[in-house]
Amino acid sequence: MGAFETFVNANLGIRKPLITDSGHPSGSFKAAGIVGSQYLDSSNNFLYEKVGDDNQLDWVKIRQLGQSSDNPLQSVSDSLDIPIGISSTGIMFDEISTAFNFSSLPNVVASMQFDDDSDSFYAYSVYNVSSTGFFVSFSDTIIESGHKLNVNIS
Repeated sequence: MGAFETFVNANLGIRKPLITDSGHPSGSFKAAGIVGSQYLDSSNNFLYEKVGDDNQLDWVKIRQLGQSSDNPLQSVSDSLDIPIGISSTGIMFDEISTAFNFSSLPNVVASMQFDDDSDSFYAYSVYNVSSTGFFVSFSDTIIESGHKLNVNIS
């Protein structure tokens, strides 16, 4: 390493990239950073950190922008894609955020967002909420793509 690089590293340190885009980082073309990069989802102000080399899988939600990093999340809202071919599913809290720390069972409120072109309607029910996750049952097998489950966990 040359004198210039040595001076820069000693005086400026290594700068962590911050990437901003709308939506989860796994769906962003901009979110191709190095391990340690941070990503800001401008649609909901969630901050993610890259923990591995896979741009599709290795982004961990840290906290919501403006929330202290010393305090774990006490509530979070997220929009989850509902895959085709399921009639029920289990959702683990650590899939949504690794920062949950509830002193009692959390309250889970869900609403279903249907694709505009959908010809189907599904009823849904949240059940078996625990300290690690919850289950959702749909009135029938999901046969179309584009549906989302919007959840608020507090």
